[in-house]
Amino acid sequence: MAGIRLLVCINAGQLIWNMTMMTMSLKANLGCLCLMLMSAIAPAWGATSVMVEDFEKSSSPFTVWVVNIPNENASVQLSPDQPHDGKQCLKLHYHFVGAGSYQYLGIPIKVKIQMPVHKLRFWLKGDNSKCSYGVRVNDAGGETHQFSNNSGQGGIIDFTGWREAVIDLDSGHETWGGDKNGRIDYPITEISFTIGQPKDGANLLPVESDLGFDSLRVDSDRSANEILGGQVSVTSPAYCSEIKGNMPINISAPGFKQVIAKCWKQGGALGSDSTVATLDLDKNGNGSFMFPADAYPHGPITVRINGANGALKDNCYLQLYNQGGVAWNEGMPKDPPLAAKGMSLVFADDFNGRLSISSTDSKATYYDHKPPGGSQDFSIHTFSGYDSAKNPFSQADTYLRIRASDKTHSSGLISSLKNDASGITAKAPCYFECRFIGPNAIGTWPAFWLLTDYMTDQVKGIKVPCDELDIVEAYGGEGPHEPNAHDSYMITPHCWDQGEAGKAIEKQAFDGMHSPIHLRKFGIDSTWFETFHTYGCKITETDTIYYCDNIEVGRHATLPRSKQSRFFFLINLATGGGWPVDLSRYHGLADMYVDYVRVYQQAQ
Repeated sequence: MAGIRLLVCINAGQLIWNMTMMTMSLKANLGCLCLMLMSAIAPAWGATSVMVEDFEKSSSPFTVWVVNIPNENASVQLSPDQPHDGKQCLKLHYHFVGAGSYQYLGIPIKVKIQMPVHKLRFWLKGDNSKCSYGVRVNDAGGETHQFSNNSGQGGIIDFTGWREAVIDLDSGHETWGGDKNGRIDYPITEISFTIGQPKDGANLLPVESDLGFDSLRVDSDRSANEILGGQVSVTSPAYCSEIKGNMPINISAPGFKQVIAKCWKQGGALGSDSTVATLDLDKNGNGSFMFPADAYPHGPITVRINGANGALKDNCYLQLYNQGGVAWNEGMPKDPPLAAKGMSLVFADDFNGRLSISSTDSKATYYDHKPPGGSQDFSIHTFSGYDSAKNPFSQADTYLRIRASDKTHSSGLISSLKNDASGITAKAPCYFECRFIGPNAIGTWPAFWLLTDYMTDQVKGIKVPCDELDIVEAYGGEGPHEPNAHDSYMITPHCWDQGEAGKAIEKQAFDGMHSPIHLRKFGIDSTWFETFHTYGCKITETDTIYYCDNIEVGRHATLPRSKQSRFFFLINLATGGGWPVDLSRYHGLADMYVDYVRVYQQAQ
């Protein structure tokens, strides 16, 4: 009996051992399977997966572009309808039709990816429509890189529910436009989700449905702060908001240990720079400092917040309107400028009365487009009317505010000559000046400029040549492939529709100006976005002279047509000018404030 018991115990022990080894083997196999699955959906060991867009909030509405279908056949919006992560996702409603040419669409997402990335990931909520999907990447050189099913990336939406899409950015793909060098130049400025019409062989299939997008990420061997550039942001107060008294300014600057805040301060003719705070940030890059608004100029101000951490640098320009503060050089001077000596005042506007701007009212002081009819308007954010729902004009105390807004996709221009050729003009010898402060955001383009009167003839059906004198054209934006204007702006003369002779005269005048104009070269230490400056232009029979704060900054021989024709002026906050436009850092807002404008003319 004891032998039997021993045999039973031995056999039972062997059975337990075998069962234990089977369990361990099963766990090991399951572990390998889990590891294989994880390697398919997670970044490689040593890589960093960084969230680029979580679709939880947006400073400006998302848009969709379409090809070969009407615009109304596609729309996007943030939606709480079954997001993959968080509380919201991006929802696309689309409608491809069976007739016509191949149809496709794209959803552009503004990004700023500073360092090389290897893979791009996002969650796609499929509808089993058999549509194709992929991405387009726009780089700093303006080149477009397309990753699609045609070149082995992306895929077909043959599934329903959420599935992660992974795009290998190191793989071969299609490219076009920009510098055409075939490589991704950083920073990446835009990523677009693309959706293509389903096909059955050569037949294009109709489909109307919804798709979802969530959690756009990138994989890289760099840190999150390096990838996203360590941007300095202000969490409060809101950009372009009103302040007074002691105002706490809250900073979020991941990747930085310290920031320095500065603001231009009143005193004398030109003022001086001041350090508001040197702020040590916490481990997450957050911090707060107090801005003593009452100790700074009343009206529009710009608080410049700089972060630096080795090679990582960033500037944030916080535009605010100080309701308190010190009155300093604001409003129209009582005395005429020295450049207008011997001339009579033809027109002046201090913007202390009701704004008089209209597209249709012939009695209004200003026309709100470039005449005639705005057909030559040039801003990416559309020049919009004072009487429209997108009105970009408002009055703050005695300032005219012109706002560029992503929300309304609008900006503004005023012209002293109206669509019927009536308005404010002056003939040489004459002098024009304007005092304003502009915004330094990517793609902003504030300007004060003159045109010779072409409208008097144009309303009669006669087209005539025209001179243009750009007294100041300022270009906003800093970083790779941005203007990086700092203390400079452009002065540019043009001879439009005057043949080869006009082009030669224009070139000679421009070359003699040595643009861009660097203000510090002339003893002016502040920039066009740090504080107000007065920009002027005097046209005589012999010379055209440009001024900043009554200091001559350039001149050229007066252009032939400028000697004969009357001039009118234009003031605008445009966007574009050949540069990319991105107001997202400032929640889609940028403001230009005009203090006054004056026109003088010598007795004829």
